[in-house]
Amino acid sequence: MLLENATWPEVAALPRNTIVVAPFGAMEQHGPHLPFQTDARIATELVQRLDQAVDGSALILPVQWAGYSPHHMDFAGSITLTAETYIRVAVEIASSLAHAGFHRFLLLNAHGGNRAILDVAATELRFQFPQASFVTATYWNVARAEIQGLRESSEGGMGHACELETSILLAISKHNVRLELAQPDGAWPCSDFLAHDMLGSSQIGIASAFSEFTKSGTNGDPRTATAAKGEQFLNAITGRLALLLRQYQSGELLLTKSVR
Repeated sequence: MLLENATWPEVAALPRNTIVVAPFGAMEQHGPHLPFQTDARIATELVQRLDQAVDGSALILPVQWAGYSPHHMDFAGSITLTAETYIRVAVEIASSLAHAGFHRFLLLNAHGGNRAILDVAATELRFQFPQASFVTATYWNVARAEIQGLRESSEGGMGHACELETSILLAISKHNVRLELAQPDGAWPCSDFLAHDMLGSSQIGIASAFSEFTKSGTNGDPRTATAAKGEQFLNAITGRLALLLRQYQSGELLLTKSVR
């Protein structure tokens, strides 16, 4: 059920173990070929598809379009919340539904800069509402293996306004893509301590601005992007998110095993 299309009696009638999905995007530059709304637009598409995939069994909130993007502020037009404001926004969005009695939450992220800060928000929520559970997930991490299997760019080709995001936008909002302007740009660290792609895993973190490693705002190679591949990416991601919700609903997601 999409909250924005529901009435309050319809929400009041839902079982309180219904999973509440709170999606988070951003409004920031995506190179010369993708629009500022890219992350928010992808998040919107994913939750709409997820709603259908789980037959409306989750309560899906509207996408929060303002993200934590200080690293993009050298590119004109980018909008960011401060860390403090972002945490308060995330906590208060989820708190509103927790006060209504819901106690299972998925904070679904569609922007790299939101990841760590959403984890902080989830931790604060967990101890504010100890009887509830709060799960955080970033869509490309949830479907990492599936995305790897579909990609055509080499390592370093996926990062920002890249093969993944450009393909998805071509599939869902082709008129907003300036494909003739899409060019590879950006750089990845040489050290093995740091990921060489958005699908990699870093052992350390280094705070940096996007303008330190890209001139155009793109990081990766969007030239391999196609609408057909975007649809494949979306199907794979939606399938993994639906599985995540099913495991959450069944309790499997939160089960633990004792060390023996």
